[in-house]
Formats: sequence, structure tokens, C-alpha cells
Amino acid sequence: MKTARLFSIVFVVVGSLSATLVSAASAIPKFKLPITKRGFIALSGTSIIRTPSEKDTLVCSSAQAPGTILSDDEVDLRIHYLGCSLEQGSSGPCTIKDPGGTAGLLITNLLLGLLGLLHSPEGAAGILVEPKSGHTFFTLAATETPCSTTESSFEGSFAGLFAPTGKLSATALIVIAPVSATGKQEIQLILTLFGIVKPKLEWFGAAETTQEQHALIEFEEAVEVD
Repeated sequence: MKTARLFSIVFVVVGSLSATLVSAASAIPKFKLPITKRGFIALSGTSIIRTPSEKDTLVCSSAQAPGTILSDDEVDLRIHYLGCSLEQGSSGPCTIKDPGGTAGLLITNLLLGLLGLLHSPEGAAGILVEPKSGHTFFTLAATETPCSTTESSFEGSFAGLFAPTGKLSATALIVIAPVSATGKQEIQLILTLFGIVKPKLEWFGAAETTQEQHALIEFEEAVEVD
């Protein structure tokens, strides 16, 4: 009899949790389909990536990211960072590049973008960006004096605030920002159809690496995210 009551309690708890998850998942922002022309390009001004101690700071003057809408909640893209340099405290700026690449140019591996629901600002739309396969965004070639670093990789994921939602638009804005008071990334949690994710970008093994970037997306065809 006790066993029967226990299973009954567990069933009620699991049922309640499942209903909560289903409700949350249904609130995740999505592209309203069908979309005929699925291409887009994201254009950014200055992008800044910092390790927690700010010992190492990567600054790129601009970035562009061509991509494709894959489904109602997924896109793929590849970011080209332009005019990049490295600062190490009082040393630098030093020109950097991909291993064997062009000075000042950094190109990411193919990335996956997932629309999601943000914990803060509560109920806002966001997008999680992570490598489509593996863990590496891009690799930075070793630098020489006055900046002396070994070859390094950027790994993990980051998230940005996505707007607008609820209306047809040919453009969208993504804001990726750290919180100056804490030195951490502003978006700490995002709910996607794959579950809750805590975005974390790593550089030189520093898990609290932050990125600051504002990107304007220009779609080939006006889209609605709702």
C-alpha cells in the first residue's frame, strides 16, 4: 500500500514537472515558417573578448557572419572577425591571425545558433551560439614580442539578446554584453529546445571569458520570430 502511494506521489511530481517543461518549451521563440529565402548576414562593429583578469584582450574592428536559417529555431553561420589585434596589459596592440592565415583576420568554424528563452531579462528572446561540431570557435596563432602567447583556442558557447519579436522584420539586433559590475557575461541562462544551457566561453582555460558585440542581422527575406 505504501509502495502504491509512493508511485502515485512520484507520478504527480513527474507529471507536474513535465507540464512545466512542455509549457516553457512552447514559449521558446521560433521563426514563423515557411521562409522561402533563408540566407542572412550579420554585421558588427567593434568586438571585444576578454579573459577574467583582463590580462589578455582580443579586439576586432568589425565582423561579418553569413548564415542560413535551417529550421524554426536553428541557424548556422561562420563569423569573420576583421582588423583584430591582441593586448596583454600594457603590451600591444599586436596583430594576430589564424594559424597560417591573413594578419588581422580570424574565421570561426561553422557555428550553430539556437533561438531560446532568457531567464533575464525574463521572457526575452535570445540566441545561443556554439560550434556546430566539437568545442572550438576558432584558433589564434602564437604571437611574438611584445605579445608572447602560444597558439590558443576559443571554446564553449555564448548567448545574445535577440530583437525584435512578434512582428515581421527584414533586420534583427543581437546584443552580446558583459556586466561590468561582475565581470561576467550578462546572459547566464538560456532555455532552448535542447534544454537549459549556461553559456560559457573559454580562452586560455579561463571559463569566465567575456565577449562584447552588437550585431545587425540583414535577412534575405523579412521574417518573424514569435
